[in-house]
Amino acid sequence: MKLKQQVSFLFLLFTILTISITTYGEKELSGEFFTLKEENSQKIITETAHWVVQGDRYLTEANQLYQVEKTKGRTAFVKLIQQEKKVNLGLTNLTNIISGLFRFDFLRGESNSQKGLVGIYHTHTDESYQPSDGAASQRGNGGIIKVGDSLAKALKKQGVPVEHIETPHDPHDAMAYDRSRRTAAKLIKKQPSCLIDVHRDAVPPERYTGYVNNQKVTKIQLVVGRQNPNFEATNKFAKQIKAKVDAKYPGLIKGIFYGKGKYNQDLGPRTIILEFGTDKNLREDAEKAAGLFAAAASGVLSRGEGKGSLGRSSLRNLFWILAIVVGGVILFLIINRSNLSDITKEFTGAVGETNKDSEKKSDSEKESQQKTE
Repeated sequence: MKLKQQVSFLFLLFTILTISITTYGEKELSGEFFTLKEENSQKIITETAHWVVQGDRYLTEANQLYQVEKTKGRTAFVKLIQQEKKVNLGLTNLTNIISGLFRFDFLRGESNSQKGLVGIYHTHTDESYQPSDGAASQRGNGGIIKVGDSLAKALKKQGVPVEHIETPHDPHDAMAYDRSRRTAAKLIKKQPSCLIDVHRDAVPPERYTGYVNNQKVTKIQLVVGRQNPNFEATNKFAKQIKAKVDAKYPGLIKGIFYGKGKYNQDLGPRTIILEFGTDKNLREDAEKAAGLFAAAASGVLSRGEGKGSLGRSSLRNLFWILAIVVGGVILFLIINRSNLSDITKEFTGAVGETNKDSEKKSDSEKESQQKTE
């Protein structure tokens, strides 16, 4: 095999592998956790079982945005980047109404009052709550599924259609998100308003213990992937959720963790992770938190203008896949242009010879006709 052919073959193989690999493994700690703290004051900002690297960020309950500057062992030293303003929900609603008018939703009988489907699934179906379930992990049937069920029931009480898939994606390893991607893809076919991947964290219980209206609950953390190509839209969605819940139940949302990864959020801009408490909290407290969350956030999760957004994102991904394929084919043709040139000459020559044969045949037919006359 010639060098040019080898290079082009390797490039095509790389293109195929690029398309085939849909997601990267998302690394998490087991039995350990990272502590995020300010280097100078040693003030602890939060703790998480997610693997933390430089560049990760955390938005606190009070909307203070911190960034990880460096890590040492299981400690991540963070720096305050900015105090973020609260999301103006009134302006957001007005923007949604105007965008709906430009889409002519009123001609199709659609309105913001219509509630789109909310899809719920679990990447880590083994996650459980030790005080309630007897173990922190129950493969294929963890307590987290009951929390997801409580969330689904609470949303249905708000008049929101819900599809809750309990398909297991064990084991709880770095490739669990790759397996759960197939479940998320099934939900996307139903054109949901949003997808929620329900989890729990694995840090000391006090990090998630909270009280809302004198009722003990677990706090909720949102997770957004920094490698997600839909990052800006997903981040906006997460902040809208936080603002809506903060307005009704202050303190229920613990914060937003921005980790290195995609978490399948590249499938659509309204795909989010919710972490209800930690393995050392009571599952019942997490279920109560799910009920409050649904009552506060149902409008943001199921709004009419969200319908179909995940499908459009999938089309964008398909466009880029096709672009990669076309680019690979073009490069293949460029690398092998000398071979193609020979083929073109042969083809052109064959056509020329065919034309000459046709001309000769035409001349002989004319002579024959003249003799006959």
